[in-house]
Amino acid sequence: MASASKKNEKSLRYKAEGRTASGYEETLSRLNNLQKNVPDIEYLYVYQIREDGCHVIFDTDEESGDYAVDALIEFDPTFLPYVPDLLEGKQIPVLESNDSYGWLLTHYHPIFDSNGKCVCYVGVDISMVLLRTYRVKFLFRTIILSLVAVILIVGLGLWISTKFLVNPINGISRHAIDFMGKNGNVDGMNACVSAIKNLDIRTGDEVENLYASFLKMTENTVQNIIDINKMQEDRIQIMQKYNEELEKKVEERTYELKLEKEKSENLLLNILPKEVSVELTEHPGKTIAQDFPNVTVLFTDIVGFTKISGDMTADEVVNMLNKMVSLFDERARREGIEKIKTIGDAYMAAAGLTKDYDNGGAVKMIDFARGLLDDINSFNKDSAVKIQIRLGINTGNLVAGVIGKTKFIYDIWGDTVNVASRMESTGEPMKIHVSEETYEQTKEKFAYGNSIDIEVKGKGLMKTYFL
Repeated sequence: MASASKKNEKSLRYKAEGRTASGYEETLSRLNNLQKNVPDIEYLYVYQIREDGCHVIFDTDEESGDYAVDALIEFDPTFLPYVPDLLEGKQIPVLESNDSYGWLLTHYHPIFDSNGKCVCYVGVDISMVLLRTYRVKFLFRTIILSLVAVILIVGLGLWISTKFLVNPINGISRHAIDFMGKNGNVDGMNACVSAIKNLDIRTGDEVENLYASFLKMTENTVQNIIDINKMQEDRIQIMQKYNEELEKKVEERTYELKLEKEKSENLLLNILPKEVSVELTEHPGKTIAQDFPNVTVLFTDIVGFTKISGDMTADEVVNMLNKMVSLFDERARREGIEKIKTIGDAYMAAAGLTKDYDNGGAVKMIDFARGLLDDINSFNKDSAVKIQIRLGINTGNLVAGVIGKTKFIYDIWGDTVNVASRMESTGEPMKIHVSEETYEQTKEKFAYGNSIDIEVKGKGLMKTYFL
């Protein structure tokens, strides 16, 4: 049993998938073992309480074992007074019932999810057949003894007429009736025993023997009832212990599922933007594609990478790239820049992936690009291999989305991306080369040199600027 998260989420999955749900048969098997190993358990089940009645989650009764998950069972009349509390997920007292299922002691224990919401109840019915048998025998024995006492009193009354005989018998008879009238009330019966002791009958004959036997019988009766009550309490404590252990196991399983969910979500966030991750999680299989009106795209590339890598081992190349890209990734995380991907030694990022045109993405990207130059300078201080990068930036509208079903990636497309790539390839080492569109949105914040006309494939001559 079990929890958005969580016990409630698991119970919803059980209702949706029925007995084929993961973990269902294992939990049911454990409940069956628990019932079989505790002889006093008559029924063991898990219900969700709703307005229309009890909805089955688990039921170990063999005769009703074919209940489908979420099958409806109408409320037992015994529980009707407690339905409001059950619907609110409250604890209700242990109940006795004597309906068509037999004489049972029933305990309902609420199971809560991590948000403190009651998702279901574990119900345990303890058979009271032994107690009923004992009570019948006890009442029968008491009645027989009372009849014997009455017969003795009548017989002795015929033989003895003195007040020493009549008064003791009348006292025993009176206290016997009083004792019988307590009907299992231990405190009242103990008071009767104390009153019987106060009679202190010492006739030295059959009357005294009758008194002693009656006193012993009343004391034994009270002690037997106390023992029976204690036995019931012990059984209840045992069931509470079982319930606590079961609840602990459910909580542990829920916690494990929560950790796995967090791992999956964190892994997805490392691959996709948060909004896209949420959309894919809520709508698996949905095509993710969006138009954005004003996005700033950056490309970087290591100058002379082919020549540099030719003099290095494979491990040295990978370590160098990993160190550089890790510096870039950490800066992107700090400054709110969306990394798109790396292709070999090239690094691609974007800012302003929103539906708002005035999003400040161009200014953020220029700050980011300047920071990348600082990162390269820091990298070169500790590296035997000194590197330089070119940086190209362009701003405009584009399309973004998720490609593929397995090993999918988040990518961007359009002329804006192509021009940003041309800014990088036509740029100069350790300089930031921007298009006219980026220049217009950032010229009030940063100082640029004079414009330079460059030939861009498919675009002709374009004005560009160096920061």
